[in-house]
Amino acid sequence: MSSKVICRHCQQDWLAQYEVKSTGEEFFMCPECESIWLGRQDTSEETEDYLSEFLESRGLSWGDLERRES
Repeated sequence: MSSKVICRHCQQDWLAQYEVKSTGEEFFMCPECESIWLGRQDTSEETEDYLSEFLESRGLSWGDLERRES
């Protein structure tokens, strides 16, 4: 993602790139509503994925994530 993309879900913040430290899995997340776009999902489209479900399904916590500079 080379330019800023506004969250398609809440339209309140820019998407930020995050990485799971242990696996290197990357995703984009809206810091405002915690909607996430996994893998190659198109960030210009709506998503139904949320950080809480992502973390729970993988047995992770916030401490397992690292914000990436984009």
